[in-house]
Amino acid sequence: MSQYYLIPKKLARAYPALGRAAQWLEAVAFRFLFWFIKLFPPEYATGVAATAFGWVGPRSLKARKADTNLAIAFPEQSAQWRQQTSRQIFQHLGRSAAELILLDRIWAEREQRLEFVLQDKARAHIENKDAAVFVTAHVGAWQVTNLLAARYDLSVSTVYAPESNIAMREIMLKLRQSLGVKLIATDAGVRPLIRELHNGDCIGLAMDTRLDSGQLVPYFGRDALTNTSAARLALRSGATLMPIRGESLGKARFRITVYDPIVSSDPDASMDEQALDITRQINQCFESWIRDTPGQWICLKRRWPKAHKL
Repeated sequence: MSQYYLIPKKLARAYPALGRAAQWLEAVAFRFLFWFIKLFPPEYATGVAATAFGWVGPRSLKARKADTNLAIAFPEQSAQWRQQTSRQIFQHLGRSAAELILLDRIWAEREQRLEFVLQDKARAHIENKDAAVFVTAHVGAWQVTNLLAARYDLSVSTVYAPESNIAMREIMLKLRQSLGVKLIATDAGVRPLIRELHNGDCIGLAMDTRLDSGQLVPYFGRDALTNTSAARLALRSGATLMPIRGESLGKARFRITVYDPIVSSDPDASMDEQALDITRQINQCFESWIRDTPGQWICLKRRWPKAHKL
């Protein structure tokens, strides 16, 4: 989540008191929104949130980032298509926020709302409760994928980025605790993740965002700084690496699919080479999901190096 929504970041840095006031107002607004959403059934609540975010989002500074990312990923599409898709992205962001707020209700009504699909090799690993690295992208119902842990009685630790908006940090942490998984902050480093895998447990990573310390890996045909830690953790620990996708089926219904493991094309290569190869395969998997539903790709931060800015 961004540090500021109501005012530009440069203005907040120039006037710290104004920045603190803006963060406080944002926290109040989000608390009210979350309270309001909980008053309604999931079908209606997600629709209300989509409408609100779809109206506000395209008028925010984040709309420009979405447009730039869409232009790089879909260079064949028109400006009008990007504008329409950007609005869909903000609408989907609203739905995703409502889904997180109502996740406990979605799980309680899982027989009507959730469908789990496991590919053959993935099913074998999950039923054996093998240590695994689950990777996903901010596409579709990515937060709902955490319910796999409850469905198959898995011990899963999910990595999350604490909000830069300090006023929102506690609010979002309480929401994430409804995911039914252990939470590990990104600033905790890799040691807790290695420990979980060595204990035979699982970890979950959403790894489609830019990592400034990452490596350049092709993404939609252009090199992008990419997090290779999922591949490295799997290689170091011997854990299975599997993509997991959450799809929104409409009316607060979801399909969670776990794909067969991604493995190195050359097991005799160095760890660095294998990690890059596996990460390329992961990016290709994410690309296919985004092409399926570009309006459900939460791409509100810069993804490619600034040299690729259009």
